[in-house]
Amino acid sequence: MKQSLSNFSLKKRAKTFYFASLFFSKAKQFDIKKLYLFCRFIDDLGDSSLKNNKASIIKLNKIKKELKDFKSADPVVSGFIYLMKKYNISHSIPNDLINGVLSDFKKVDIKNYNQLYHYSYKVAGTVGLMMCKIMDVQKESSLLHGVQLGIAMQLTNIARDIKEDLLKDRIYFPKEIRKNVKKNFIHLTENKKLQVRFSEDLESFLSTADQIYSLAWRGIIGLPIKYKIPIAIASYLYQSIGIKIRENKYDIWSKRIYLTHIEKIIKTIKVLIKLFLYKRMI
Repeated sequence: MKQSLSNFSLKKRAKTFYFASLFFSKAKQFDIKKLYLFCRFIDDLGDSSLKNNKASIIKLNKIKKELKDFKSADPVVSGFIYLMKKYNISHSIPNDLINGVLSDFKKVDIKNYNQLYHYSYKVAGTVGLMMCKIMDVQKESSLLHGVQLGIAMQLTNIARDIKEDLLKDRIYFPKEIRKNVKKNFIHLTENKKLQVRFSEDLESFLSTADQIYSLAWRGIIGLPIKYKIPIAIASYLYQSIGIKIRENKYDIWSKRIYLTHIEKIIKTIKVLIKLFLYKRMI
């Protein structure tokens, strides 16, 4: 089944990422969009309804073979193959992404941080790694920081989307830190008392994400200025979703937490000042 590129609008479906991408050159924006289209396509296949699970699994495994063969009739996949050739992206990296999405078709109940980091590398760290390839990053430590940023962003997504994931019978929040809500975790979506008790666990999770953002920042400041600015903005905007969850007293249940356009502008100014002050300090 061929996909219409109009179904995968970066501007409409990834507003925070789209905003940050505007700070890249036009040429890089073009390639980043191709990467996004592919990742979004794979993610959507993973979110297919139960009756379409079999078809999605077949499609995902077919894509793995197409990536290995560097040939596909699907415009989204072929667009990504163009990136693989241009930036020497090994097919093992997007295959890890696909394997992570395939794991979502099984029962999801993450036991500990090690399991979560392993999963998050597949579905998000790989994206950070491929972004590094597009930015021509070669240094191994910088590649590691790119992976860390992807994982940190995935943790933010998990924190924000706990309700949505629970409704799909998926628990990404590690069992080892479910201190206040244990056996009744699945009932969080409907029990306000449990939601209040869960706030302490959610804060612990967000603090862990913040620590990983800090590790990733060490790589961001070492990037060339043309990449440092957009990646710093993307990092801070995503981390700010966690900050806003705190400001909203951990209420991720009544509405989806997101940054308004004004908030994005204000936080962009803040991160630009942070970059300027850091430069003055060294």
